[in-house]
Amino acid sequence: MSKPIVVVGSYNVGLFIKGPRLPQKGETVIGDTFHEGPGGKGSNQALCTAKLGGDVHFIGCVGNDSYGQAALRLYEESGLSREFLFVDPSIHSGISFIIIDAQGDNTIAVALGANNRLAPAHIDRARPLIASSAVLACQLEGPVDTFAYALQTARHLGVTTLLDPAPAQPLPDAVYQNTDLIAPNESEAESLTGIPLKTLKNAAQAARVLLGRGVRAAIMKLGGRGCLYVTAQEERHFPAPRVDVVDVTGAGDAFAGGLMVALAEGKDIGRAIEFATCVAALSVTKIGVVNALPSREAADRLCRETFGEA
Repeated sequence: MSKPIVVVGSYNVGLFIKGPRLPQKGETVIGDTFHEGPGGKGSNQALCTAKLGGDVHFIGCVGNDSYGQAALRLYEESGLSREFLFVDPSIHSGISFIIIDAQGDNTIAVALGANNRLAPAHIDRARPLIASSAVLACQLEGPVDTFAYALQTARHLGVTTLLDPAPAQPLPDAVYQNTDLIAPNESEAESLTGIPLKTLKNAAQAARVLLGRGVRAAIMKLGGRGCLYVTAQEERHFPAPRVDVVDVTGAGDAFAGGLMVALAEGKDIGRAIEFATCVAALSVTKIGVVNALPSREAADRLCRETFGEA
């Protein structure tokens, strides 16, 4: 039986427009379709983990508006614990605007709203749960001090910590030092290290910069090139399954969800990354985020087809 998983992060409603291309500064581009759905990196990761069968608990804040009420209903329907989803009536829930081009690439703007009210006191209320967990994950859509405190708390309790450093920004040393696994994508890695991830060698160089800051392992997400796992002792490349890409929004969140479920089930890091890679690959075959998250059956099947039996 897997141990609990804790995700500390954001809930945002996503408003999606898909069109032929992304607009330039000052330009209006006519879109083809519109879609509204739940989002936020933390919530996405928690919902993915729940859909894959994980015992997941989300720590976050929403407003007491229609979007916040929708979040409460969504979590109840998804079997995701609402115990540590806090409602702040003084501010709106988080909102994301996502524009997607014909190739599935995107540009995103976020108004964090209630997510900025997440505080260390919220983490303290969940401390007994954190102590019993297999992994605690954070992103950066909210107060960095709160995420730093959550990582520090988990590390002090002997819990594996995962940081998805999005949106990328300067971080205090303590964040790196309390992170067991950091998983940036290409743009985030370049922002954090100054190294473009044009080749696997570049990715390894950027990973070692992050290791030098105190993280114990780095998973460099390389889109269609898969990912590169780097520690002080090894480098391992994991290819990405070939799929028809429709929308890459949320692929990193799907990766994190798959990774956490596999780790909580006791899989070694190699098999966990393989599973996460397949979950992420399936998520880009549909538009949207939560509705594009794959079933456990589909993820297991693609993992067997791509990497073989465990």
